[in-house]
Order: sequence, then C-alpha cells, then structure tokens
Amino acid sequence: MPETTDLLPLHERLRAALCADGPLSAAWPHWRVQAPQARMAEAVAAVLEQGGTLLAQLPTGSGKTLAYLLPLLLWGGRAVVATSTHVLQHQLATRDLPRLAQALARPVRVAVLKGRGRYACLQRLGDAVQRGPRPGEWERHARLRELLAWAGASAEGDLDEWPGAAVDASLRPVLVSTSENCLRQACPRWADCHVERARRRAAEADVVVINHHVWLSELRARRQGRSAGVPRHPVLVFDEAHALHELARHWHTQRAEAWAVSRFWSDLAELAQGPARGSAPWAGLALQGDRAWRSLSRALQAAAPREGLQAWPLSVEGAAGGGAARELGLALQQAHRALQAAQGSDARLGALSERAVAIAQVLQGLLAPAGGETGPGAWLDWQDAQHWTLVLPGPEADEAQARELATGASAGVRAVVHTSATLGDEPGLRWHRDALGLHSLTGLRALHVAPEGPLVGAAWHVPPDLPEPADPAHVESLARQVARWAQRLGGQALVLCTTRRAAERIAQALAAELPPHWRVLRAVGEGGRAAWEALRQDDPRAPTVVVGSGAFWRGVDVPGNGLRLVVVDKLPFAPPDDPWVQRRLARAREAGADAFEAVQLADAAMALRQAAGRLIRSPEDRGLFVVGDVRLRTRTYALRLSAALADWRWLENEEEVADWLDALALTRASTTRHRGA
Repeated sequence: MPETTDLLPLHERLRAALCADGPLSAAWPHWRVQAPQARMAEAVAAVLEQGGTLLAQLPTGSGKTLAYLLPLLLWGGRAVVATSTHVLQHQLATRDLPRLAQALARPVRVAVLKGRGRYACLQRLGDAVQRGPRPGEWERHARLRELLAWAGASAEGDLDEWPGAAVDASLRPVLVSTSENCLRQACPRWADCHVERARRRAAEADVVVINHHVWLSELRARRQGRSAGVPRHPVLVFDEAHALHELARHWHTQRAEAWAVSRFWSDLAELAQGPARGSAPWAGLALQGDRAWRSLSRALQAAAPREGLQAWPLSVEGAAGGGAARELGLALQQAHRALQAAQGSDARLGALSERAVAIAQVLQGLLAPAGGETGPGAWLDWQDAQHWTLVLPGPEADEAQARELATGASAGVRAVVHTSATLGDEPGLRWHRDALGLHSLTGLRALHVAPEGPLVGAAWHVPPDLPEPADPAHVESLARQVARWAQRLGGQALVLCTTRRAAERIAQALAAELPPHWRVLRAVGEGGRAAWEALRQDDPRAPTVVVGSGAFWRGVDVPGNGLRLVVVDKLPFAPPDDPWVQRRLARAREAGADAFEAVQLADAAMALRQAAGRLIRSPEDRGLFVVGDVRLRTRTYALRLSAALADWRWLENEEEVADWLDALALTRASTTRHRGA
C-alpha cells in the first residue's frame, strides 16, 4: 500500500468514498452506507491521524469490518489486524480486503500469518516418511507421504488448505513444528520452511492479518528477545476485541497441554534414529513416559467432574491422578538427565531438555501438598481424553501488562482500534475497558452506537415447555424442537452449545430426528470451515444443520439465506467453580459490587449478543434466534439478560414461531429462485 499522494485530509477522502456517488457505490450498486458505519469510520480515521486508542461498539450487522478497513486503506500506512478465529482471518484476507482494495482502485499487499502449528513442517514430515512405517501403520505412512508431497508443492503449506480429508490429530506431532523443537537455522530445510516464508510475506505486506493468539505469542517472544513474525507496524486493529479478555488470563500461567506432552515423548523417541542415538536408550525412555502420560489421561478422565476450567485437588495425597502424575514426573526427570548428559550430539537436545523442565514444573502443581504450602496447586482445563491442559496459575496480570496486550505500547504501536458488537452496555464501554486496564490510558476514546430501533428481520424466542438444562431430558427435547423448526425452514440452521459434550449429544440427537438426506455437521477442529461453507452454499438439495461450540459463538459471517435459525442450548453462564471466574467474583465483592450481576450476568449477556450476532449480519438479513433455556422466562435475572436483545422482536409462543419460520421459508424460496434464474 504505497503512501498516498492525496492532498485532501483523510476525513474528507473518507466522506468522498462513502457518499452516494463514491467508489463503493459504483463498485457495489446495492451498497448503502449505514449511519453507525460512517460514525465508526470517522472515529477510526481520527485515531489514525492523531494516535491513541479507540474502543468502538456497533450493533450487529452495521458493517464494522468496512468501518475500519476503509479508513485504513485510504490512510495508506501499514497495519496489523488481529481476529479471534481462523475463519474470520481467512474471510478478511480473501474476501473483505481484496474487494475493498479493488473498489478503491488501491493496490494493497495482504499477508496472513498464523501460528506455527498451522503450517506443515517439511523437515519433520520428511524424517517421518524416511523412517518408514511401523508394523500395522502402512495406512498412516501412506497419508504422511501424501502430505509431504502436497507440502513440498504448496506455496504456503497452510494445513487449512490441505485438499484431502481432515488431518488426524495423531499425525500432528510429525506434521508441524513447535517453537521448542524447531531447529531454526540449523534445519536442513530452513530455506524452504513454510513458517519462515509466511513471516517473510508478513514483513513485506501492508496489512498483516493474524489472530489474537499469534499476538500473544509475539508479545511473549519479544520478552525473550525474539519474534513470532508479527511486524512492528504503527497501527493495530483488534476485531472481535471482546475475546482479548480470555487471552489476558494466560499472561502468568504455565501450561502443559495433552498434545504437547504427547509430542515431547514422540520427539524423544526420534532421537533413537539421529546423531545422538547411541548416547541413551531414547526409545525406552519415550515408551516409559508415554505410558505414564496415558495413565494420567485416564486418571484425569475418571476424575474430572465436568468440562472446562476447574480447580482439582490432584495435589492431595492419594487423589485420582496423583500417582500417575508422579510416574510422569519421574519419567521426565530421567529424560532430562539423559538429555543433559548427551548435550552437543544433536541440535534438538537443548530444546527437548527445556521442554522436560517446563512440563515438570506444571506437574509440581499436582504433587504439591494439600493447602498449597509448597506449591500453588494446578488447574485442569478438561475437554476430553485427547484435549486437556494442566494450568499452573500465577499472579494475575496487572494493569500495565493487560494494557500491553491490548495496545502493544512497547512495540511502537501509535494507533489502536478495538471493535466488537459486545464491549459493554453503556457509553464508556466499562465492561471491556476495565477488564483490560484501559481506564487510565491517555488518548482513549469510546464509541458506543446503540441500535437505532427494532431490527425488522430479527426475532427471538424461548420455548416455554422445555425441561431445565439440568434435566437429563433437556437435550432430546431441544433436539426434537430444533429438528421441527429446521424442517419447517428447509435447513440452514446453527445450534451453539456451551460445551463440546453438549454439542456431541445434540448432534447425535438431531441426526436421529432429521431425514437421512439432511446433513448434521459438527463445527469443531478441522471440520469447522467445511461446516460453515456448507451453510454459505445454501443448497436446498442438502439441507444443513451445523452444531458448534467454543469459538463458533463469535466472529463468523454467513450472510443472507445461508443462516436463518440460530439456537443456543442454554444460558452461557460460566461454571461458578471455574477458578478464573472465582477470582473475578472475589474482586467484584472487594469493590462492593453485586458479584453475580457484575461478572456472570454481564458475561452471559455479552455472550448472548455474540451468539445472536451470527444471525443478523446486514440490514437485509432475516432470522430466528432461540435460547433453549426456560430460566430466561422464570428467573429474576431474566429481565437483565433479555435487555441484551431489546432490539429484537419477541415471539411468545409456538404459533408465532411457526408463522415467523413460514415467512422466512417463503422469503428464502423466493430469493433462491431469483438467484437461479
């Protein structure tokens, strides 16, 4: 994006671009600027020219993306744009930025930079293929050969672009590198490294699109005098900025993820075929450690009371997991001693030794005595036997550290934009501002644009006859109603669940309720993008219901007919025994606030608005949002949460819902015929 030669000030160029006979109207005949969009674009232009930090909340469907991209491209400088999901990252880089640059006739170099774990590692893949198949693993080895051939021919090596079936999680340890096991300049494939190529593209680009986790990795790397490849551009934009709250948790935590522990033992086993093969019984050490890790996984599966983050008394002598953790700690200790003794014989030994120490430190949290006299105890973030994380909590990030995450102040960033539909419910956007320590920031501006009136095409409903979520019959009852609504509409429905387990159960129940030609797709892991593409295709011959959880509550754009029904399985309250929530509740009580209202109700209201926002992405969109939780009719807090959807039309009963769905189906059929004409 070359420096502009325009003589007009940026705000005048912006107004010219937004006017009725401007370049956007010429490029997109049916496009019309929305008043909230214009207000945000002007606020972004001001912060680009003057510096500072802007918090901007617009109603869902107001065009926030264009509101920051347009002044950014007209300004002509270089910027980093951070999103909350890979799906939104892809959408910005392949659709939004190119379309806008073409409309403005302004060439712009765009690069996508993902985390290291999204790129195929040619060296590790090549080593795995060269070692040959183990007994009974011919099919796995054949898949590795296919992946190596593809990665060698691919310009980017981005695993999201792999054309084959979803990559099995068991292949990841040999498919990608980590910052710990990467050989860097010592790697024979350094010149062809897909990670380094992506970083070089980012260094040359005008706009670099990353996700929030890459930004956190960059800040951590800079503290160690390194970089994760994010350029030091003067402008930083956080889309879906509310997601930064969760990232702020990770500043002072040490984490041992299941996949990382498993990968450590597989990397150790590889030493048996490298330069250090004769210096220690690597295969035996790896086998011992892998068995201990699997034993710990089984113990955790038996002990974890629920899904999600939880404090778990594994430090108590004799508790489930304590013995398995000690076995794993002993195996790590033996591996570390062997690695230290063999230093110098293989470039990988030093990094492996550091990884053994890091995992062992987290395990100490499990082995600390009850009461935590010699250790803080660990947290467990449990999803399933393959997806869990042990977290060793440290002190909470102070305001200065939270501000660094939110502004990149030490990185030379001069203009920062945070935007989302859910930053707060009052003009100062305190919910977001205070969570990230921004209240004392010099040059802070807040733009809170409230909905101008009721959303014409948006309605919502709470089924009055559902069992409460704690009732075992809730899932089947909700699935029956969703199946009925989806069939009445003709498909294109999304069910958002508060846990992975609930998503699995509802997906199974829906598959049993719907006709055989219907598609019930789980939007999880590698299958996420395929699920969203199925909605966007809007094929009447293959009606679709997508079931998702986690990140799929936010940041996904399925405009038009692609999505007409969104159902939330229950109110998105964080579990009260979540240790992070407990910290926030304690802070609220210390400040004299109603802790439930200030933390859990506020968070749930924002999450509901995010979920509803998946449905209405433009003024022309129509749809029905359903909350499958009767507590929204019966509890005293129902009014507070309902206010989050005050601009949506309320449907009281099933008859009104049926009429609304029939009208949506009629509109969909009409536009589908028009599109196919």
